[in-house]
Amino acid sequence: MKKHKLDIKQVIISGFALFAIFFGAGNLIIPPYLGLNSGQGWFLASLGFNLSDSFLILLGILAMSKRGADPRKFGEKIGTNFGIILNLICITLVGPLLSIPRTGATTFEVAIVPFIPDFNNVLFSLIFFILVYIITINGSKVIDRVGKYLTPILLIILVVLIIAGISAPSVNLATSQNNRLSDGFIEGYQTMDSLGPVFLTVVILEDFRNKGFRSDDELKKASIYAGIIAVLGLAIVYTGLSYLGAKSSSFVDPSISRTSLLLSLTKNYLGKMGQIALSLVVGFACITTAVGLLSAFASSFSKNLGYKFTYEFYVRLGVTIGFVLSILGVEKIMEISIPILLFIYPIVISLYLLNLIDNENMDPLIYKIVICAVALVSMADSLKVLHIDNFYTNMVGKLPLASYGFAFVFIFIISFILANIISKLKSY
Repeated sequence: MKKHKLDIKQVIISGFALFAIFFGAGNLIIPPYLGLNSGQGWFLASLGFNLSDSFLILLGILAMSKRGADPRKFGEKIGTNFGIILNLICITLVGPLLSIPRTGATTFEVAIVPFIPDFNNVLFSLIFFILVYIITINGSKVIDRVGKYLTPILLIILVVLIIAGISAPSVNLATSQNNRLSDGFIEGYQTMDSLGPVFLTVVILEDFRNKGFRSDDELKKASIYAGIIAVLGLAIVYTGLSYLGAKSSSFVDPSISRTSLLLSLTKNYLGKMGQIALSLVVGFACITTAVGLLSAFASSFSKNLGYKFTYEFYVRLGVTIGFVLSILGVEKIMEISIPILLFIYPIVISLYLLNLIDNENMDPLIYKIVICAVALVSMADSLKVLHIDNFYTNMVGKLPLASYGFAFVFIFIISFILANIISKLKSY
């Protein structure tokens, strides 16, 4: 088979397309808030955030690409349907349970409240999700065309904002707290981007195939090159916004909300017109994100559950859940998401690593032991956030790296070593 060599143009186009897939409007509100609360430790916090968002996106794409973007193969060594179940859990979390409601709430707080403070949030959410439903159910191409222009415009505004913020007079940053790296890493969970490869890699690989790449080696190289560009783009934006958030301590209240902080930054550095432009673009970008995620949710469930229910049924289900939860507001949605993400993220990260390490001859027992061990630790971390303290959570809290939020990393290494020993003993 003839091999195709990625030229510079293809690499750049694919990289920016990948950037657009993972760069949702919701990602804007987290880095500045992280910077504000990190003070002098903003860079370490930003580094941690980039590790759990940008870096893990690339790791996930490579792991899923290795399995042909097939969720069954991704989790088959744990159980026949484990990969499918994980796929559905991830699209539910990234879809109607957390991200889709956040698009509605973010649009309301960024694009409506600053200009019409008394507008009813329930009425707005109803209008927002009716629009999302109509576009999704009709499969309109309009949203795709609009999305192609929104991402570049949003990126331009952000670049101007970051340059303006960096150029502004320096300020004395607040004293740094401990564990900024781990705090940033955990905060990165909130974007849920790193769960995306589980169900989005199939879309990415299809794009590469349309560009003429067929073999596994070609697809892997395309994924790496485009992924690096996307990761660098995300890292630059996140790091810049984190720095602006740290500098904002000179003109905002420390108790400010995430969305209000983004608006304050924009108004302070770009003026009222800049704030208006950002609000409009973020609002439209949230609609495109909601439509894309809702469509992916409905498609995944209707396909993997044997069409027991139709695509239309799942669109209605997803949009209803999104509408109800969006009324809670951005801060409440993110508060609810923390224990859920603390549980699921270490499991997904561990599966990414196991699939990348596996040279096709790894004993399924190793997968099972490692994932069970990691799940036990992540469950304890989740319970602690819910203020459920008992012997179990206290024991996990004493593990190495637990104080940094990385107990699951220690357990992954130890359980992987032990599992390999058990596997070898079993073969004798």
